[in-house]
Amino acid sequence: MKSVLGLFSKIAKGNQGETLVLESITKLLRNDDKKETNFFIIPKVQIEDGNTSREIDIVLLHPLFGLFIIEVKNWDKLLITKENNPFEQAKEYKNLLLSKIKDEFGKIAINVEFRVIFPKLTYEDAKEFFIENKHLTAYKQHSFFKEDLQTKENFKRFFSSLTPTLPNKKEFLKIASLLIDKEKIKNSEDKIIPIISNDEILYFDHKQLSVLNGYTDGFRIIRGVAGTGKTIILSHFINNKVNNGEVEKFLILCFNKRLVENINTIFENNIHKNSINIHSLFAFLNLIKFDFEKCKIKNETSFEEKYRIFETDVALEEFSSKFSEYLKINPIDYFICDETQDMPAGFMRIIYEQIKDCIFFIDEAQKFYSYSMNDISNVFHHEKFEKLSMQGRVKNLKNVYRTPSNIAKCAFEVLSNDDKLNQYYKKSYYLKDSFLNDINFVLEDGKIFVDNWNDLEDLKDIIQKQSNETIVLTPFKSQVETIENLIKSIDKQNLIKVMTIQSVKGLEAKNILIMNFDSYLSKCLEVEKDIFYRKIYVILTRAQNELYISIDENKIKDDESKKIFDILNKHKTPNSQITIKVEEDKFKLANLSKIVSNNKDEFKKTAEIVVLGAELFAVIAGLFS
Repeated sequence: MKSVLGLFSKIAKGNQGETLVLESITKLLRNDDKKETNFFIIPKVQIEDGNTSREIDIVLLHPLFGLFIIEVKNWDKLLITKENNPFEQAKEYKNLLLSKIKDEFGKIAINVEFRVIFPKLTYEDAKEFFIENKHLTAYKQHSFFKEDLQTKENFKRFFSSLTPTLPNKKEFLKIASLLIDKEKIKNSEDKIIPIISNDEILYFDHKQLSVLNGYTDGFRIIRGVAGTGKTIILSHFINNKVNNGEVEKFLILCFNKRLVENINTIFENNIHKNSINIHSLFAFLNLIKFDFEKCKIKNETSFEEKYRIFETDVALEEFSSKFSEYLKINPIDYFICDETQDMPAGFMRIIYEQIKDCIFFIDEAQKFYSYSMNDISNVFHHEKFEKLSMQGRVKNLKNVYRTPSNIAKCAFEVLSNDDKLNQYYKKSYYLKDSFLNDINFVLEDGKIFVDNWNDLEDLKDIIQKQSNETIVLTPFKSQVETIENLIKSIDKQNLIKVMTIQSVKGLEAKNILIMNFDSYLSKCLEVEKDIFYRKIYVILTRAQNELYISIDENKIKDDESKKIFDILNKHKTPNSQITIKVEEDKFKLANLSKIVSNNKDEFKKTAEIVVLGAELFAVIAGLFS
């Protein structure tokens, strides 16, 4: 196959600058696993302007971030004159496209932006120019240079000035049809659209992402099993609010510190991050100066006992008083709770009573602790408060985007053994049939390896093969340090974390490796039989790519653990597929339908090339073969 650069050169008719920009952007937006993603790159777009035809160098069409007019200037020096102003040129093209969209379809909610890229020039080259031409400073945010085309981190700036406006699928495809032959667009309602977040492409459908569209006031409950994107929906809602100029105050509560860290990462580059307050439950109680001693809670008091005390009149009055004082100094517009099932129900109700505009994210299936609430109605049908109707306030999510299909199916088959939970979800109008039948698993299969690796030498062999972020889980606190020393000895400490199984809730990693799973099953069944299947489900769904389970069949004595063992073996991958270098998979779609026809003759009839992520290379190679 000819080089990609050479193929692009033919498209760009010898323009090396456009060739480089096309190639660079495609690499930056494409998944590393070379699977297609649903953005379009269209070079040499012709638009009609009266009796003349104008040519745009490149158009990038992205389902979330919008439509970008890209003017490429392969200049050796930045020199902008009245007669040669690429920014005004690009702005003119933008207005032409906006006018064309409006004429064809009326008003459609999509960003149309312009960018000017100088692939030869560096930041340093441009610095002096903008100092000397202060009247052109406004163009800086539209200017992109050599450094911006080199890394994903730098390229983020390409989208930074935008307020993401999500069109529905039909509208998105309508706009695409203006730039691409209509026959090449398949109007599929099942189309998955990507969101670029933290250097990875996460896939969500429009309905899933927009569950909070139209939300104005009062409370909302967003229910979804593990991996349905509750945290992404949370961040999308807040970003839309603050980026649209609604600089309001948000309070986000999570159960533990690790979840706080994860959500903080999402907002670390948001210019309004000071308006977004994120705390773990107990950190927040300390912040508002909740008097634990008054409620007879000591450091040694168990979590189970603390949660029992939290529902007493003394504790509820103390929380209400201290929270009210906090709000006088720190007014809050929206309260958002992640993992609501792990929160004290009475405290959540008090927060609602004092703020009113509240969004509760919940998955009752992830009841991992004996003190977690069984039902979201514990908040709104609380015995010490007036009963509130939840009708019309609940949104259910059914598409699993994080967990590979075979791992998810394995986990949900385990969960299906919890009859009490099954009945609850059916009564909540979430499931009509069962988890396995009603939940949609979107991603391609990962890998599940089941064997007995409890010996440290066996474990060492598996760890040496890891090239992705991995969490090793053990049921024994005493074993954590031993495994950590083993990891240090093979220089994998920056890649692999070790923790107890109990600590993993709310976390995830590319690969999860569970040691002594037989011991954990036995102990869990002994002390927490009521939530046995839920705990296993939570543990299994932490894996984004590969799941390694070390289990000794000879140590399995009870029927419940034997049932888990059989399910794991049913879904496992042959051990022969364990490779020395574990493939770094990004979020891979199981059945992502193509937007563009593969008919090569059709492509030859038009000057426009439609690019779908990595599909680009196969298409262009065929075109110029």
